Amino acid sequence: MKTSQTGIDMIKKFEGCRLDSYKCPEGKWTVGYGHTEGVRAGQKISQAQAEAYLRTDLEKFEKLVAKYDNVYRWTQNEFDAMVSFAYNTGSIDKLTVNGKRTKEEVSEKILLYVKDRNGNVLQGLVKRRKEEQKLFLAGEKENASEAAGGAVRTYSLAADGNKAVSANFKVKEFRCKDGSDKILVDVDFVRDKLQAIRDHFDAPVTINSAYRTAEHNAKVKGAKASYHLQGRAFDIVVKGHTPQEVARYAQTLGISGIIQYNGFVHVDSREAKYWARDNGGKAIKVKGF
Repeated sequence: MKTSQTGIDMIKKFEGCRLDSYKCPEGKWTVGYGHTEGVRAGQKISQAQAEAYLRTDLEKFEKLVAKYDNVYRWTQNEFDAMVSFAYNTGSIDKLTVNGKRTKEEVSEKILLYVKDRNGNVLQGLVKRRKEEQKLFLAGEKENASEAAGGAVRTYSLAADGNKAVSANFKVKEFRCKDGSDKILVDVDFVRDKLQAIRDHFDAPVTINSAYRTAEHNAKVKGAKASYHLQGRAFDIVVKGHTPQEVARYAQTLGISGIIQYNGFVHVDSREAKYWARDNGGKAIKVKGF
């Protein structure tokens, strides 16, 4: 797992960026976005070097958080919060007691790490810990959503674009066509349904439209309550196969939302069954395809 843009923005916000070296509250020479390794007094760097240091440091701290994934099964928000914490403190080993604490205990203990090495409470750390806890708890809401049957994950195009969602689909394929960084994806639907369609036809599946921002949805005249807004709808084309073939197979998978268009098939993860064919811009409900 990689840090999303939400996590990166949080780290940048609290670390700030200094292009000339300085001593942090812990007494370490620091430069860029809190980078300390090999930094010396009087060192000056460019903005590009600061960004490069940030990427390198993120990889290091991502590994320190990811080593506990088999224990916690981090959601994206939880992972981002833990990477921000580790970036600031050095690791999450003590916070998690090497993976022995529950997520609830971890979220509570985050707020305790607000002092410098002399025992003084730093208000900057108080604010940072509160925001990290808030982000972490948003991750718990993600878990609750999945337990209730939902599995919509939030990704960053920049940070997660090449991450695999299933065997044949990557995060970037579900991006909004307006180029925005945020991407919502119903990962269970992709893994269970879209991947099944890909496997059945043994042919490439093109995602014409998946997640849409509200602005883009309005621009393309999508329904105001479109499932595309939630990352739960997918307009697909299977190479070498007609929309009717695809719709017919989709119905065998128990997909509740299917609309057959002339050039593609819309599938979504709604709960109530709705099957239809497009007829000149008007959806006509059908019992089967």
